[in-house]
Amino acid sequence: MAVCLIVCSQRRLSDIQDSLTSLNEKLDWIIRRLNYLESVLTESQQYPEVASFLRSLKIGTIVYDEPLKTLNRLISVKHLLESTSTRDEVSRIILNALALKGPQNLSQLTREIQYQRGKSSRTTVRKRLDSLLKSKALVKEATRYRLPE
Repeated sequence: MAVCLIVCSQRRLSDIQDSLTSLNEKLDWIIRRLNYLESVLTESQQYPEVASFLRSLKIGTIVYDEPLKTLNRLISVKHLLESTSTRDEVSRIILNALALKGPQNLSQLTREIQYQRGKSSRTTVRKRLDSLLKSKALVKEATRYRLPE
């Protein structure tokens, strides 16, 4: 019974993640199309009110874009935590911080863990980051860590 609940839960998470990915792709396509239409109308200078309307419409779509991407990253982290052996609290905080706040360095992650747990050690955080890097749950770019695409 418990195995069925876990499998069903993972399937639902996968379906939600697929839906979010699809929504993000469609929204990106709409934003690119609005950018193109805006540039054409701006160059022709025939319909400035329509160009202004498209600019406002584009801003409205961008408002929805980032929350959808953040939600998608959070679901990816939840799926990753459920599917791997990285179930400790420090790793969970690291992955959630990166999902919510984007790429961060060791010091920023240590402060985040200290804020949430009350204590934190750079050495412990570095060890967790190394293990997450080895399991390909994170990507390191220069001094900053981020979630994989």
